[in-house]
Amino acid sequence: MTIKNKTINLIENKKPVVYPIFTFRWLAVHALAVPTVFFIGSITSMQFIQR
Repeated sequence: MTIKNKTINLIENKKPVVYPIFTFRWLAVHALAVPTVFFIGSITSMQFIQR
C-alpha cells in the first residue's frame, strides 16, 4: 500500500463524531448566563415600578 492509498483509506473509514450536548463548558456557561439574564430582567423591570 502506498501512502496515498493509506490516506484515502483513513478518509473513507472516518465515522461521524457524536458530541455530547451537556458538557462541562455548557454547564459553566449556563450556570453564569441564566442568573445574569434573570437579574438584568428584574433590575430592568424595577425601573418601571411606580410609587
